[in-house]
Amino acid sequence: MAVPKIELRGLRKSFPTKNGSLRVLADVNLSSDAAEFVSVIGPSGCGKSTMFNIVAGLEPAGGGDVLIDGEPATGQKQFFAYMPQKDLLFPWRTVLDNTTLGLEIQGRSKAEARARVAPLVKTFGLAGFKSAYPHELSGGMRQRVALLRTVVQERSVILLDEPLGALDSLTRTEMQEWLGGVWEQFRWTVFLITHDIREAVLLSDRVYVLTARPATVKAVVHVPIPRPRSLDVIGTPEFLQLEAALMRSLHEESANAPAHPAPGD
Repeated sequence: MAVPKIELRGLRKSFPTKNGSLRVLADVNLSSDAAEFVSVIGPSGCGKSTMFNIVAGLEPAGGGDVLIDGEPATGQKQFFAYMPQKDLLFPWRTVLDNTTLGLEIQGRSKAEARARVAPLVKTFGLAGFKSAYPHELSGGMRQRVALLRTVVQERSVILLDEPLGALDSLTRTEMQEWLGGVWEQFRWTVFLITHDIREAVLLSDRVYVLTARPATVKAVVHVPIPRPRSLDVIGTPEFLQLEAALMRSLHEESANAPAHPAPGD
């Protein structure tokens, strides 16, 4: 049996409060094979972003393990490229210099970083904008810059935390189709957090549904729709059936969600 590229095994997390502790994650178990696109959905405040922060090594786990290729990787940042909800582009850096930032932080020279990014600029729809500044870009283009900055780091797993959530509906739909097409080309190992069930079905091989806090895995739904996928699949009976099943499961948990979100969510 093949070893998963990434596995979260029994992941737990609590935060101290003045009244004791707040349990956020309770025995979360999920995994992804190499070159698989996996989405995670769950009620607001259930701890999805907290989970990603632990996986990315930004905060300690309260228990459990993160494994890469079957080997311990808890707290080891070098395996993960993390794109948070906001693009976090530096306004004083050009598009090109924003995309190379992660590589420069790793110790690459500016020339080496630019040589690594250059072949991907056209693929990411940024040709002709390398010298532009973030304020000159649309929301969708800013997200493309942020995603390019993330993937060029060549890490084992890409973590995307609601990367399209701030976009308007039309731009988001266009970006979903674009992201699916780019993933088809490069086949990264991706974990995506999203509140958009349609987005999860369109992009994913599998979708994990988390319970209300303290979160654990309620269901795993496989998406057997053939690839490549265009927006035309959204109206098909198979797609609508999967979307409805995930919607029911998520709504059941939303009804049980605590009033206050988890820290960081």
